[in-house]
Amino acid sequence: MDILKTMVTTTASVVTWELLKKRDERIKEASEYRNIRIKRDLMDEFSASCDRAGVDVSYQLKKLITNFNKEVQDQER
Repeated sequence: MDILKTMVTTTASVVTWELLKKRDERIKEASEYRNIRIKRDLMDEFSASCDRAGVDVSYQLKKLITNFNKEVQDQER
């Protein structure tokens, strides 16, 4: 019975480690695309506005970038 417990525990540990490794890779890929410089005052104001509006800062930035990309593509046509 101890060998079965050891096998299950080891398997669970390996699976957990693999899942955590994949999650960390996705987070790194998403978060380290580019370093941009934004004045702290502007970012603090944007963050406060997002809080007041009840939206996530990263969601709102993605939305702004997506809308801007669409706008530029529409202008090029």
